[in-house]
Amino acid sequence: MEGKEFQKKNLGLQINSQDSGTSRTTFHSLQDLGDDIINESWDRVNQKKTSAKDEVLPETPLPSPSLSAKKVNTKEEEVAVKSSNSQSKEPSQEPRVDVPYTCFTKDRRLVIFGIIIFIGFLGPMSGNIYIPALPLLQREFDVSATTINSTVSAFMAVFSVGPLFWGALADFGGRKFLYMVSLSLMLAVNIILAAVPANIAALFVLRVFQAFASSSVISLGAGTVTDVVPPKHRGKAIAYFMMGPNMGPIIAPIVAGLILMKGNYWRWLFGFTSIMAGIALILVTALLPETLRCIVGNGDPKWCERKKGVEGKVLPSSQRRGLSRWHLFPDMGIRKPVTNDPFFQQKYPKPPKAGFTLYWKMVKCPPVIITSVSTALLFSSYYAFSVTFSYYLENDYHFTMLEIGAAYVCPGVAMLLGSQSGGHLSDYLRSRWIKTHPEKKFPAEFRLILNLVGILLTMGGTVGYGWSIFFHHHFVVLLVFSSLTAFGMTWCSNTSMTYLTELFPKRAAGTVAVSSFFRNIGAAISSAIILKLCKAMGTGWCFTGLGFCSLISLVGILYLIIFQRKYTTEEF
Repeated sequence: MEGKEFQKKNLGLQINSQDSGTSRTTFHSLQDLGDDIINESWDRVNQKKTSAKDEVLPETPLPSPSLSAKKVNTKEEEVAVKSSNSQSKEPSQEPRVDVPYTCFTKDRRLVIFGIIIFIGFLGPMSGNIYIPALPLLQREFDVSATTINSTVSAFMAVFSVGPLFWGALADFGGRKFLYMVSLSLMLAVNIILAAVPANIAALFVLRVFQAFASSSVISLGAGTVTDVVPPKHRGKAIAYFMMGPNMGPIIAPIVAGLILMKGNYWRWLFGFTSIMAGIALILVTALLPETLRCIVGNGDPKWCERKKGVEGKVLPSSQRRGLSRWHLFPDMGIRKPVTNDPFFQQKYPKPPKAGFTLYWKMVKCPPVIITSVSTALLFSSYYAFSVTFSYYLENDYHFTMLEIGAAYVCPGVAMLLGSQSGGHLSDYLRSRWIKTHPEKKFPAEFRLILNLVGILLTMGGTVGYGWSIFFHHHFVVLLVFSSLTAFGMTWCSNTSMTYLTELFPKRAAGTVAVSSFFRNIGAAISSAIILKLCKAMGTGWCFTGLGFCSLISLVGILYLIIFQRKYTTEEF
């Protein structure tokens, strides 16, 4: 009874303040002052220790600005009552406040996306700039085609395991520091690759370290996208981020062709990669802020103000939205949460540190393992094409190095179009579903419906490419089928990545790292054995079998779509 009487009196203090002469619009700023109310409420919870359950706090008005209105509506009264209740011992009575998903300005988000797209380009570029030069490197290092192709397999094998390491730390220790570490290692390794003598053992070892350094880009980039983009726009955001990785297969072969067209200047392949890594390191160090939500929240400076104990009025959310720190070299070093405030910790909890046990739980989770294996099979088909493309163009079609590099542009553009169109269509279908089901939560598995189309396109492209090589069809026919393979693969990859980040937002980098592990393992195995299989089975039948392996992907995706409700509440 005393608690109810206190609530009435406290509410009365706020309502009676209408005699202060301020305008009615001042009262309606109560919603904007929601953060201020929470600040005061939590401060009172932390400072006051009540000994009895029914003890009533002193009847003093909240230190918010005076509120005035001729009439108090029901919603506003409810907020005021909840704010007074939140002064009790139980913090669960706190008012619900509309906190924006991100407070980074539009310009700041453009800078963040520009940097992570460029970094995302470096990983695939490191692998693809090397592929058109495989026939030349075979002669330079005096080894067989199988041996030189094994360097690609070694790169892809490490490229598959590396994201597990980077992803484990990315969801716990921060994004920026890991970007700087991986780019520094990439810079150093590529400089050494460009300088050492031609030795096949040294090439294998250094390519392993190059792959490890390059493997951070996908998991860190996907985590950064999840930090700053809400789920309703995440399909497009993932598509924009994947422009970087998808541009690697387009630009890298052209650069390789330009470098090699005048001679065997293969060392400059690694020299160019080191220059790009150095530029990326400078951009990250000078401009990229920390974005991990359990460390900086939504990027709102008010969290830092609360930690520093700054007194006085905090800007309303309407004025603070979009406010961020614009200065050079932000958030250097290993970061800790900007505040220990209970509301911050409740809204942006720190996930447990990832390890083998957690990754094993992810692997056993049906949505993760099914989408990962599905993407891995499609990626295997693409890399089988990618490795054999330069081999057959040189030996069967007698293309020059520059022509081989230019030939990769067509499937590269198809990869870019597949990612962009798939991402935008995925978000459009999501928004349309929400409009027709306004009171229901969108089932994330519905995004995977698009994968059914992508899988069929990849199957058709893979089978058609194999028989086009076998019958020595015109070069344009090869480009058509290779483009279908690339388009379908990135269409599915983008949708699967968006699905995982929406289903497990607190473990975005970790789940994407697991998916990358399976995907790159498939690519490594495919690139290692594809030429032997083609010689043993014939190119046509080899790629036919590889294409029909994608039926496994089709069955898995259908299973998730049909039985999706069983897994939507799983979280790590």
